Amino acid sequence: MKFAVTILAFSLALAMNAQASDVILPEVPTIATVSSHDINRIVCPGQMNDLIFSQEKGLVGHFSGNSAFIKFKIKDDGNGGYTYATEPSELYVVCDGVVYSLIVAPKDIPAVTLRLASPKGKSFRKNIAHYKNLPLEKQALRIIREAYNDDYPTSYRIARASKEIPLSSAFSTKLVQAVDVDGVGLRLRKFRVTAGSRKVHVDEKDFLSSAISDSILAVAVEDHNLNPGESTRVFVVEKKEVEK
Repeated sequence: MKFAVTILAFSLALAMNAQASDVILPEVPTIATVSSHDINRIVCPGQMNDLIFSQEKGLVGHFSGNSAFIKFKIKDDGNGGYTYATEPSELYVVCDGVVYSLIVAPKDIPAVTLRLASPKGKSFRKNIAHYKNLPLEKQALRIIREAYNDDYPTSYRIARASKEIPLSSAFSTKLVQAVDVDGVGLRLRKFRVTAGSRKVHVDEKDFLSSAISDSILAVAVEDHNLNPGESTRVFVVEKKEVEK
């Protein structure tokens, strides 16, 4: 616990403006919501090999290097307006020799970046190389910074969550994301903390609870002082002893 308390001194003071990205697993059919009017990007952890789709469904795209770019065609309705795609379309991406099967669903949202996850064996190697020669404290700080910006390597396993944690009567705590770094033994949990009817001070030590984890390495709170109804993000890093 002495090491964890040392890490708890780290808190975040940057402005977050990055958009979260979904991670797509290989060989698992995945529905992905994308923009119906902007250019969407797909990022491969290796070389992008091919992009297969039906132009009849209004989808266009191309690929280069480790990225592919897709866009739904916008039609002129003949009355001075435009018609945007609403029907999902199948999309097959061949990335680093592995096929990813997607159903891309167009919505009226800004451009989306989809990240393709490495096959597990490759993920292990990429993660180990990513943290090579870093002491445990700096490993924890690295994944917190990545979580803060919602900018993870494609080799991480990322899962959305929605689970309320009974931690304090002064604020509500909801688990919103879990991130596993296979091969390194790190797991990060992202929480959304919302103040109740009073001003509240959120401290890293509030999260040293078995309700959060039994193997906490680090906690970072984005905003410590909340007015009634305001929310902040809390990042908890744990060392996995066994797969859960």
